Amino acid sequence: MTTGVTLEKTESKFSCYVYYDEWTGSIMNISNTELEDSEYPSFYSENPILKSIISGIVNEKQYLVSFNEDSDLDVIEKDNVIRLRSSERTLTQLSKQRKNAWDIRVKLYTGNNRLLVEINQESIRRLSNMTFNKTLQVEEDNDLALYIIKHNNPDFFVQKLDIDVNELLETGNNIFDISSLRKYISLQDIGILTRRCFKNYYMEVLNESLDVVSQSLVKNLSYIHRTNYVGNTGHIVAEQNKNIVTFSTKLSSGELTDLGLHEDKLWMYIVGDSPDKYYGSIPVNIRDLKNKKRTNIRIEGKLADYNILHKKHKLVLTIKE
Repeated sequence: MTTGVTLEKTESKFSCYVYYDEWTGSIMNISNTELEDSEYPSFYSENPILKSIISGIVNEKQYLVSFNEDSDLDVIEKDNVIRLRSSERTLTQLSKQRKNAWDIRVKLYTGNNRLLVEINQESIRRLSNMTFNKTLQVEEDNDLALYIIKHNNPDFFVQKLDIDVNELLETGNNIFDISSLRKYISLQDIGILTRRCFKNYYMEVLNESLDVVSQSLVKNLSYIHRTNYVGNTGHIVAEQNKNIVTFSTKLSSGELTDLGLHEDKLWMYIVGDSPDKYYGSIPVNIRDLKNKKRTNIRIEGKLADYNILHKKHKLVLTIKE
């Protein structure tokens, strides 16, 4: 009697070194050997998704390096959880030098004693799969608090400001009334310490006021785009005839939804050279745009003479002249 043996072909495990940005978790390089001159930290991985990344089957921008459920570094698909770098043990003073590339910035308005903390929406996009129908969350055990001191004098402690993380992610900012601090320190002399969860922070002192209109429009500030473009290149085109403005689109209902237009109305804010010069708002009927491809609104004035702000960062509005 002959015994049969079935031979099964087995694939060898794919393994490599993953080099990553320790602040954002971005995958910087994948190599089958250690790179002696790399500026980035690395770890050894047998995660099968890495083979798909190298083969171009999936996009590495949809993944990041973070800790898995076993508290080991791994390549994880981005979702609606913000995985911040663990807060540093030491406190770092925020620079008073403005930075073009920033993650967190603090603006101190001496005119009416307001302190504005903003998070850069690009930083959120790098850390998560940010979509309009998801609620973003931050992993626990991250300290985003700010410690008010006298600049360059950490022993001169004034007050701790606790950041509302949910509000920061939802609106893009936290706003504090710091009138009481004037009893202890000049606002011009304020310094700020924090345990960094992000790489780039800075602060600036502004000799002006954060007024009511600015305060309302500053919500989701990074989503607001100036859209006073001329031509026919926008997702939505506005054309005015006397006091009637017609908003039209060639996009399908699904394409408009993909741009973040889930609500029945899109509010557009009419301003001058800055949000401080606020003249009113226009509700654009999105249901009509999806079904009829156009909607009309009666206004006073010439739309092209103003700037228009809205909160959908993917949407481009064109004003046709």
